[in-house]
Amino acid sequence: MMKWQKPVRKCHDCKLNLGDRCAVFESPRDKWHHGRCSGYNNPELIKKYEEEKAKHPPKEPKEKRKKVAKEKNTTEHHQRKATTVNPTSH
Repeated sequence: MMKWQKPVRKCHDCKLNLGDRCAVFESPRDKWHHGRCSGYNNPELIKKYEEEKAKHPPKEPKEKRKKVAKEKNTTEHHQRKATTVNPTSH
């Protein structure tokens, strides 16, 4: 990933912000140089992105793996720690 492809702080509330990249623009940093990004919460671009995303639904096995991983993440894990006996304490 290139440094300039990652959304900037101003992209925080934008619905096109995917975290590590912008859903529409290749370089979000360049879009903010003139004060305001033309795609910032733009309803037309959001609708176009959602339509494109709907054409390619997520794969079922991948979604199952995500669900299982999320469930496992909620369980509490304990490590068994062996208690060592101090030989001088006898």
